Amino acid sequence: MLTVQTNNAAVTALKNLNTNSLAQDQSLNRLSSGFRINNAADDASGFAVASKLDAQAGRLKAASQNAIQATAMVKMADAGVNEIQNMFNRIQTLATQAASGNNAGELQKLDAERIKLETQIDNIANGTNYNGVSLLNGTAGATAALGAAVAGVSASATVTGAAAGAVTISTLTNAGGGIDITLTNAAGTAQTLNTAVPAAGTTASLSFNDIGLSITVDNNLVTGGSGTFTVTAGAAASFQVGADNAATNRVAINLNNSYTTAALYTGAPAAADLTTASNAQAYMDKASFALNTLITQRADLGATQNQLGFVQANLATSIEQTSASVSSIRDADMAMEMANFTKNKILTQAGTSMLAQANQAAQNVLTLFR
Repeated sequence: MLTVQTNNAAVTALKNLNTNSLAQDQSLNRLSSGFRINNAADDASGFAVASKLDAQAGRLKAASQNAIQATAMVKMADAGVNEIQNMFNRIQTLATQAASGNNAGELQKLDAERIKLETQIDNIANGTNYNGVSLLNGTAGATAALGAAVAGVSASATVTGAAAGAVTISTLTNAGGGIDITLTNAAGTAQTLNTAVPAAGTTASLSFNDIGLSITVDNNLVTGGSGTFTVTAGAAASFQVGADNAATNRVAINLNNSYTTAALYTGAPAAADLTTASNAQAYMDKASFALNTLITQRADLGATQNQLGFVQANLATSIEQTSASVSSIRDADMAMEMANFTKNKILTQAGTSMLAQANQAAQNVLTLFR
């Protein structure tokens, strides 16, 4: 049947042409992007699963960075402890030499070196920090509360670098018109610093480096007054090393051990110095006690490093497998897409030709009017 109102052949050819053209455009999109799923409409369920896995991979990568930073922190602590251990080994050697009668004339020199070594041990213990966190003096995470009113120090004042215990503070005027502030740490060591009265509405921070402490004072600083900061030891530092908010995705690292001489000698046999053979003999036991304490605490740092190493290895595997899962869902099979593109290109070209033929068929009606 010949008609001019409706050309069914042309309609059919156009439908197939549009279908093949859309398929060709989709193949072009996949080939140019490398993804099988470029939007949710391409594969709704696959898009949802791949998006969740992709987000999980991002969290795992962040957790891996956390584990790397935690490892660096522990390695820095261990490096400091290693030097302290070496110095205690030297102190033991000095004490052994001083305990022998053949070195009676060298005792003052041996004791002078012992004093310098212990000073350096305290310097390393108080000065080793990672991004502002003290690692070796037992103050990591410690908090302080002001137990009694002190002129110029607000109740919210901070004390950092203090081991658990009482830290006393007092203020007095010096001859220059500024304010002298004396801070005494839990071990009884005091240091005095001078500061100008802060301007109204401002605060001033003072670092008592000799005793490893710092405080913040406000502009109401006046003479007189004393009080006590009660310092509470910090809890173990917690590092997020997993993708989920769960205890099993965190690692706790104990940085609360103190490697100062005062801490390591606590409970050790009393020994004053190396100026006599009998004192040196007692010092041998004192140094051995401190060294044994240090080695026990350092072993925990080593175990933590091993733990973090396995955590990093597991995270690397998890990231690899999660990324592979996303790839299997979302990435395009380039060989298959190229084959589909070639097929759809040929069909589109054929469809265009057939549409032209179908439109030409309607011209046959004109022959009836000749």
